[in-house]
Amino acid sequence: MTDIIPTTLNRVALIFGLLLTLGSCKDAAMTCEDVHEGVFEITKPEENYAVRIERKGDQQIETNLNTGAVTKAQVTWDNICNYQLTYTESTSEHAVNLIGKVLLVRITGIQGNQYTYEAVLRGTQTVTSGIITAMD
Repeated sequence: MTDIIPTTLNRVALIFGLLLTLGSCKDAAMTCEDVHEGVFEITKPEENYAVRIERKGDQQIETNLNTGAVTKAQVTWDNICNYQLTYTESTSEHAVNLIGKVLLVRITGIQGNQYTYEAVLRGTQTVTSGIITAMD
């Protein structure tokens, strides 16, 4: 009988330990800092628009997944959730007009692996918004 009690306690302790370990493996919620670098996608099926964004350090490379056009920008973070993109080069005939211009981006919300944003081209009043999905 005395051999049963330690074995039972050991099993209970083992199960409790496993449950604690599994519970602590849950992914932490994504924050603005988590999107400073990584691979992301913007898709707008209604506009036949799909762009992959690769952001590392102060560089961002956007690849249009439909046309293969590549646009590059320098990234400057104003604070944890706001950044500026200064476009430096592009193979897209639409985005070539953006070279030298600055897009001001504000992250407005984060849910799961996605963040919502509002953006305005400096010197204009037109605000665009959308959802960007973290891919890694």
